[in-house]
Amino acid sequence: MKLNKRLLVLSEMVNQPYNVVWDCCCDHGLLGFKILDNGLIKQVNFVDVVPELIDQLSQKLIKYADQLPADSRWQTWCIDVAKISLESNVELGTHCVSSNFSISEPVVHDRDSPAHLIIISGVGGELMIDILTGMMQRYSGHNIDFLLCPVQHTYKLRLTLIDLGFKLKQEQLVIENNRGYELMLINQMYGEPLSVTGNKLWLPEVGHEAYLSKLINHYQKINKNNRDELKVERLALKDYLSLQNRLYKKK
Repeated sequence: MKLNKRLLVLSEMVNQPYNVVWDCCCDHGLLGFKILDNGLIKQVNFVDVVPELIDQLSQKLIKYADQLPADSRWQTWCIDVAKISLESNVELGTHCVSSNFSISEPVVHDRDSPAHLIIISGVGGELMIDILTGMMQRYSGHNIDFLLCPVQHTYKLRLTLIDLGFKLKQEQLVIENNRGYELMLINQMYGEPLSVTGNKLWLPEVGHEAYLSKLINHYQKINKNNRDELKVERLALKDYLSLQNRLYKKK
């Protein structure tokens, strides 16, 4: 199954042996399938709120299970991402539907290594805010990695992540089809301070500079066409202009 650049980079960022990876808002399941195929992760849970997608994905996983490593395990969940229960499917591998109906031993982690990675990709930043705010009502302060790839409203999302106490472990900017995608690996317990504009995001590349210019143009239009008090949007414009002046100012 061929992945686009964004999904491929996301799969490459899954580079430690979590016990369970949750592929949330999974759509057709390409990302989770690739993660299983890579062999490092033994169990992936696919989550989507659309019943038809989950039914189709379940059939696809059964059909192509023989292409995955023999010890691969997976589950499909038709549920609101904010309501997933980590306790019902933790390290011991119980209650797992397996591609080959075998149960392997759990991965042994040190105390600083999270057992769960929750991936949320392909949805807007405002929906991610709702999902994460809901999840943190139950899991705030837990050692859980989150890998996020919002399609818009990234500045507002980053503000919320900072308010929720998340720290940054890794981030990348992927340019695909003239669109920019900010990929963030975060955790509440481990990492470094998270920036609203992504301090580790930007490289001296034309695509990166063009993406920043698009962000600035977007917030300039919003602030020009709306006379209401738009505190977040005005902060975003100010911060992105400052970033542009610092990184890409013409000499």
